[in-house]
Amino acid sequence: MLFAKGLMSWSRPAFGEVLAENLSSSHLNKEIYMRWFAKLRNLLAGKGTATRQSAPPTKLSSPLAMFASATAMHDRTAAKRATVDEHFFQFGDYFGLYARSRSGRWVLSWSDAEPSGRIGGHRESGNGTYLLYDAEAEQVVVRGEMDRPNRGHVADSGHFSLEDWHLGSALGGTFSVFDSSGQAIFSKEVTANILLSEISPNGKFALFQTANSSTDDGCKMFLIEIDRRNLLFSVEPLAGWPERYEIDEQTGEVIAHLRELGSFRYSRQGDFIDAETLAKAKLESSRYEFAIPAAEQILKSPELTHEQAKEALNIVAQARRNGADQVDAWRARSLKLQGLAHEALGDFREAIAAFDEALELDPKIGVKRKRDSLLKRLGQPNPNRPC
Repeated sequence: MLFAKGLMSWSRPAFGEVLAENLSSSHLNKEIYMRWFAKLRNLLAGKGTATRQSAPPTKLSSPLAMFASATAMHDRTAAKRATVDEHFFQFGDYFGLYARSRSGRWVLSWSDAEPSGRIGGHRESGNGTYLLYDAEAEQVVVRGEMDRPNRGHVADSGHFSLEDWHLGSALGGTFSVFDSSGQAIFSKEVTANILLSEISPNGKFALFQTANSSTDDGCKMFLIEIDRRNLLFSVEPLAGWPERYEIDEQTGEVIAHLRELGSFRYSRQGDFIDAETLAKAKLESSRYEFAIPAAEQILKSPELTHEQAKEALNIVAQARRNGADQVDAWRARSLKLQGLAHEALGDFREAIAAFDEALELDPKIGVKRKRDSLLKRLGQPNPNRPC
């Protein structure tokens, strides 16, 4: 199985896991994951299609001290040719993951390993490498280094973005955007791990989202206007963690694509435009993980109506039929919600019965006082109260 990065605060993964993170984000399988290792081992042993070079990796200067350098270059070895398969890019003795622009002209590749290639992923030292390849000119035009380059994107304009996951174990990362000459035109260092990123098709906008963190940078989405080098907003992503993002270059709207739910928009100012649409999609979802929290939100309404309480009851009942009862934690949560809905409708006996079942599954579910209050209201003795 592939390892995937957690959505909560997480420790930095080992080399194999780091590769799997990149591979799993493209829905690749274990066979491809292992093929990467086989190719890397062959290159290091001198058995690959490329000839090993004895010269050390080129180290280039950068206009930003926090970044490893990027600069324009023309490869002087005419014999070198790029090899691009479905998932990997190889140029001479360089080998890495890659992203391609929509036009097909630009290929951005990155290798999260120190220069010798012997140590990659989580490490204390040794910069990784990235390069920008111009397929029309058939040459590498940018080659640079940063701590741990990952999850790159490249636009038809040649602008490209990279996530730097930083050396060491502390939570944090840097998101940077470069132009086609390799000049860094925007950078943002955060005290949270970077979870997702994207660049718009023509290089007008870029964005990234962070994972949970105890700092102010945790669980935020950032939108950058590249031409103006301007951070447009930093907001909590109310749609949650999408499968991917898309940016509308005409409007500046950000579109979050959530698997099995649909696509939902943020405005150029960071407002979540489609909040009601997402709530409706969750209520109608066959996934109980979506439906139960949505029903919970209905029952939290300060002006809860009988119609809303009945709607929540129906949603939870369907969620239980869809599999929630197979997991004790979700079954207990469902019973709690059913109890709250029955209480709102004045069906106190049904509410007590639901609360009792929920408490049997989870004594800390938080409904004991409500159950006791309803028993007292009905004039019934509390069976759990000592004499």
